[in-house]
This record gives sequence, C-alpha cells and structure tokens, in this order.
Amino acid sequence: MTFNSTNEAKCNLRKTLILTLHGHRFRLSGIPRAMLPENTLLFCTADDGGDVEFCFEYHFTDYLPLESPAAEGWHTIYQKANIKIWRKGQLERRQLLTSDATVTYAIYEETDSRHAVICFAKPYSPDLSTDTIFVSTLSLERHLAPCGSYILHCAYMSHHGEAILLSGPSGTGKSTHATLWEHAVADTHVVNGDRCLITQEADGTYSASGWPVCGSSAICHAESHPLRAIVFIEQTPGNQIIAKPVSRLFVRLFSQLTVNHWDTGATAAAADWAEELMRRIPVMVYGCNMDADAPLPLLTHIRSITGEATSSHPPKDIPSWH
Repeated sequence: MTFNSTNEAKCNLRKTLILTLHGHRFRLSGIPRAMLPENTLLFCTADDGGDVEFCFEYHFTDYLPLESPAAEGWHTIYQKANIKIWRKGQLERRQLLTSDATVTYAIYEETDSRHAVICFAKPYSPDLSTDTIFVSTLSLERHLAPCGSYILHCAYMSHHGEAILLSGPSGTGKSTHATLWEHAVADTHVVNGDRCLITQEADGTYSASGWPVCGSSAICHAESHPLRAIVFIEQTPGNQIIAKPVSRLFVRLFSQLTVNHWDTGATAAAADWAEELMRRIPVMVYGCNMDADAPLPLLTHIRSITGEATSSHPPKDIPSWH
C-alpha cells in the first residue's frame, strides 16, 4: 500500500491509545479518540508506553489502493460479498466492504508480525463511530485466537460474579431470557447483550470478558468473570433441559464462535479449543418460554451440576408481569 509501518517507532508518530481486552493490549495510532465508538472507549486508556501485542496504524485518505496487490507478493485466498482476503507468507491483507458490497470503506494490511496499517476512506469516517464498523478494521479475532481467546455470540450474564452465557442464533430469545434473569435471580446482571470474549487461562480455567460490540442490546460493560456455564436457548412451551449428544453441542458452540474459516490451521485450532472447553465447562440446551419464572429451572440445574447448593442465593420474588 501507499503507507507502510515497519517498526514500533513509526507506530508512535501520533498520539496513541491502548485497547485492552482481557489483558491483551493493542496500540491504536493515527485515529482521534473522538472518532471511536462509545463501547470501544470503555476498553481504551491513554498510551502508557508499555508493551503491546499488536499495533494498528490508521490513515484516512480519499484514495484506497484497490488495485490487485499481486505484484507485491499477495495472493487471494478468500472472497465473499463484503470481504476479500490476501495472504503473503504469514501476513494478511483485507479489503472491507459495506454489507451490500457496493463500497470499500477500508483496507487492512499487516506489515510485519506486530503491525498493521489500516487505510480508511475519508467519506465514510463518520461510520467509525459504529462499533461493528470500527472493530471490523482490527481483525481482532485473528490476533486473539493464538492466545486462546475466542469471541462467542451470546448474551453474557454475571451471576454472583460468575459468567453464564446464553448462546444461539439471532432471534432465539437470548437477550429476552437474560433480562428475565435480571428480574428473577438475585445478584445477576447482563454484561453484554450480544458478544463476549472467552479465554482459557494459564491454569486451564476459563474467563468471560466484555467485548466492544453489543448488537442492538445497547448493554456493554468492561467486566471479566470466571466462566460457569454455556447455555443454548430454544423456545418451547415449558422450561426444561433438553438432552443433546456431545457432537450436536459441539456443532452449536462452534457455529457461534468467530472463526476465520478461510484459514484451515486457525479453524483446526479453534475446533481443538472448543473441544477442550466442553471438557471443562458445562454446555447445555435449555428449552424455555419467556414467562417470568423461566430462569429458575435453569438456575437449579446449573447449581446442581457445578456443586452449589440449590438453597443458597435464593431467587428474587417473581413479579407478576401478566
């Protein structure tokens, strides 16, 4: 591309910020704080000059280099409507387009193992305040996966300081059920209504952390909690755990992780990670209606399989909503 960054000094030419996601530190340079989404700012601090895992350097321009980069050694490995991927050795280049595939708004290009240049089209710079647009320019899933951290599509709840994740495709009632927990179960709140970052710690345990994208829920907090359970929600007339083979649970879990499927090595590593998680963390399917007391059978089941007495931490008095 027209712009290159080959060392740490180049990344510090302008005032910078540190984006921290469960201890993973990323340096952002060349982008004013005022342009960042509100949710992203929850995870940002002023640059303290400390070590970072990766540096992103932004440039805003009227011209995006859309010509084929084959002459520079890049080769195409994946393409669909809103993204095109090139690879050169271990480095990656991405062309990011709007959802209708009519406009390219950014080019992401890695210049070495710790730096990437992001060239963003000036006419669309106001769109950076949209959290999905901004986060798409960082390719964070690519940088977090080798550290044992993966993004899960879910409603993320904290119950007594532990994470319970309600997952499944859009429209299954995750956010609604999470809201029921807030009303019905003591010491419960929603951390993020749409995403969380799951990390396997050095001791083999798992943590769930907030994520700077929260969908339409508008609920986003920068919190981390030990992971207690992952629950796939299905809408049914009654409220009960639905037995599923482990293989089916794995398919559901893997389908809700953010994985770069064009990278076969990364996909295989993600599958191994998901299998290990399922050995250590309860994963289940809960069929439920959306009545006020719907969380209670699930709460009882989670307590029974994780060793907590069902008499402790009583639920709130259930209000009449009908």
